[in-house]
Amino acid sequence: MEMTTTIKIKTAFLAIALMFTSAAFAQKKAKPTKNLFLEGKKYNANFYEIKAAGRGKAVPTMMFIKSGKVEADLMYEKISAPPMVYTVTLDSTYTEDETEMHMVTFEATYSEEGNDFKWEATAINYDIEGVVTLTKKGVEKKRFEFTGTEKVKK
Repeated sequence: MEMTTTIKIKTAFLAIALMFTSAAFAQKKAKPTKNLFLEGKKYNANFYEIKAAGRGKAVPTMMFIKSGKVEADLMYEKISAPPMVYTVTLDSTYTEDETEMHMVTFEATYSEEGNDFKWEATAINYDIEGVVTLTKKGVEKKRFEFTGTEKVKK
């Protein structure tokens, strides 16, 4: 009789432990959260196409970070890059020459019909810089570098 009770307790404990561990592994991947420093920013940016012959002329455009996505009108026009969900890889605050600096590094990727789009950027206070690439089957087809400054709200 005692043996049966012990087996029942051990079985119940094992079942409870298994239930908790399986629930932990079955969780959905969390959605990327919006970064409060980046969210709602508009940048006056200059994009430079990088070619074998060198860096092209600056092409000005607006760049937007809103609703957890990054986009630029020029990137849609040139390479059909849609707004993409960004993921923050670094969010740091530091002091430089007695000035507080806030730095956020992020990336965004999107794939469609064999085309892979990727944003990599770093925003420090009011400035941003980075790279946008289009690759097809692992071969880089287009590359743009950009720099920009946050558009001042009036």
